[in-house]
Amino acid sequence: MIKMKLISVNLPESYLKVLEILVVDGKFPNRSEAIRVAIRDLIKTEYIIEESVNRNIAPSVVESDVENEIQNKLFN
Repeated sequence: MIKMKLISVNLPESYLKVLEILVVDGKFPNRSEAIRVAIRDLIKTEYIIEESVNRNIAPSVVESDVENEIQNKLFN
């Protein structure tokens, strides 16, 4: 099981309203999960961009390699 840490984040009221809509619509079980998915996707996207620049290749080419690296670094 992945170890979780509790953090506090200040968000605009409008963000919270949209998070609640996503939860009520059943897209996420709760706000915490929606925020975790958003952060995971941000990290993944930024890492792909950085790696594609570092390797000087298109992001689509590096995406599968980076996906494997992210999984290994974050979850192992």
